[in-house]
Amino acid sequence: MRYTVLRLLIFAVFLLIFVWAEVPDIWALLFAALFSMVTSLFLLRSQRQQMADQIVDKVERRRAKQSDKIASQRTDEDEEDRQIDDAS
Repeated sequence: MRYTVLRLLIFAVFLLIFVWAEVPDIWALLFAALFSMVTSLFLLRSQRQQMADQIVDKVERRRAKQSDKIASQRTDEDEEDRQIDDAS
């Protein structure tokens, strides 16, 4: 969330600069988007890496939880199969 806010802030600053410089609106938007993209690429590198690490951790936890759930379901099914085989 912080990364997104900082990117929007950088875009807004560049947009204001171009508007104050009386650049036509469409060009001001285009240049602000381009300049903010390049600027954030360099200035927000650490925040982008932190966000990427958080996403990776969240995905890994979700996969581990899903694997555990699948493993427990397999165990229950295997036990039921054994009980049916023993009854026969």
